[in-house]
Amino acid sequence: MGLFKRRTSRPPTADLENGSIQAGGHTLALSKALVAARVEGPGLSVVVHHPAFADLPEGPRGEAAVEILVAALGEDGLRRVVVQVDPATYPPIDPFDLTALRSFVRSLGVSVDPPEA
Repeated sequence: MGLFKRRTSRPPTADLENGSIQAGGHTLALSKALVAARVEGPGLSVVVHHPAFADLPEGPRGEAAVEILVAALGEDGLRRVVVQVDPATYPPIDPFDLTALRSFVRSLGVSVDPPEA
């Protein structure tokens, strides 16, 4: 038996349409999040937008952007593929939703499927 327990990482959220996260005292619906992603070296640079970001200070906005990506990709998927996260108070050019982000990451050979219920 090892001295250290392996910490279980959070899996992707199964229901991106009805799921939400908490940030800075706000509840952010995942269905309202938009992203733009581009390949940067060994991974993706992702711009994350949510309408509530305009009401959040910079710190909580950054934390919320990461939590939105954890909901979409899970902690392991986020670590494996995302090299940069930029929160945006305005929608990015050519945005897509979190379901499309999941599909894009799958196309890169990274499993980001939520656990079966």
